[in-house]
This record gives sequence, C-alpha cells and structure tokens, in this order.
Amino acid sequence: MKLLGPLIAICLFPWVIVAQQTSDTRDELWPELDVYVPINEKYRLVFTGTVSKARETRDSFEGQLGAHVDHFFNDRITLRVGYRYGFSLGSNDRFREHRIVTEESIRKKIKGSILLTDRNRQDWRWVKGDFSFRYRNRLTAEKEFRLAGRPITPYGSAEIFYDTRFSTFNRYRFASGVQIALRKIRSSEPLLLILRKERVLDIYYLRQEDTRSEPKHINAIGVSLAIHF
Repeated sequence: MKLLGPLIAICLFPWVIVAQQTSDTRDELWPELDVYVPINEKYRLVFTGTVSKARETRDSFEGQLGAHVDHFFNDRITLRVGYRYGFSLGSNDRFREHRIVTEESIRKKIKGSILLTDRNRQDWRWVKGDFSFRYRNRLTAEKEFRLAGRPITPYGSAEIFYDTRFSTFNRYRFASGVQIALRKIRSSEPLLLILRKERVLDIYYLRQEDTRSEPKHINAIGVSLAIHF
C-alpha cells in the first residue's frame, strides 16, 4: 500500500494543471466505443470508433474508425496491429488521415496490487497524402477495487509523442480516470466468461500539451464504452 499515495498523485496531477488556462486552450469532449471479439485464447479483433468535439465551435467535429488484431504473446505482453481512418465531420472537410498502427504493451504488477502498463505505439500516418511517423510511449498505473461485487479501477497515465514532421518530442498527455464494470461479477464465474461478457465504462479527464500544434493546450473529458463479446 506504500505506492497508493503516488498512484493518487498521478491521478490528481491533471486536475491541478487544468487551472493553467490560457487563450490558446480548448475544451473538448471525446466519446468512444470499443468492441472486442475473441477469436481464440491468443487472438482477438478490436473495433473502435471515436468522435472529438471542441466546445467553442459548431463545425469542429472529427471522427476516427479503426480495426485491429490483438495477439496475447504471454500473460505480460500484448501485441497489436491495425488500421485507422480519420476524417472531418460536418461542413469542416479539411482533414483526412490513413494510419497503420502497431503496438507493444508490457504489464507488471507491483506492490500494493498496482498494475503498471508500458505501451509503445507506432503510428504510420498518411495525412492528405503526406507520410509521417509518430512514436508514442504511455505509462499507466491502475488499481482495482471491488464495490458490492462490481470492479472499479481508478488509474492515471502519462504519454509522450515523437513526430518526424518536427523531429522532436512535441506532445504530452496526462490523464486520470476510472473504469467501472457495468455488471456485478460473482466470484464463482470462470475468468474466461467474465472477460467475454464484460461491459466497462471509462470516464476520464485528459490534459494535452503540444509545442508544435494549435491549440497548444487541450482539456478533454473522455467517455468510453468497451464491449467484450
């Protein structure tokens, strides 16, 4: 339990820096739907859809659709490959992106039953026909609790981006949130059945700092629903 304090600090950090509002700060809402379809014990399909909406303007909607394959290399390592298509919605028709995604995630449980996940991600991007590469590293700390048989998992994360368009680390994200299982789990249920029937609601706050893009600061409220078949 000695590491519970640092975990709480990580979760609270984005709420502290949100007070640093400036004129180039934008507030956004990020809804997301993720669907997980198991193929066997080693592979699963993942389908995702997201929309981002800036609060200040009427036409600033952007959408993203994706399809991925996850490979469970072992209990600690998961590999992912997939494709995502990003596009503008509404009358704002300025953005088109084709993206190949590769990921490597390593998990390790430490003292206090805190789970650390180090995700390395590579984005192979074609934006309006121009190719660029982006490397992203995200570290997440989380701890699961049970409330009346329902798993609840608070977490905090920090992510850094390297973009070949600028040849530098230009983007930083700090997030804190909680994942809530939408159904109660009986202790007698098999683990495989729990994972395949789970519905998880993820509510989080994210602060983004970017030294090369406008706006430089984004405050986002994310609401994500994960459906496991």
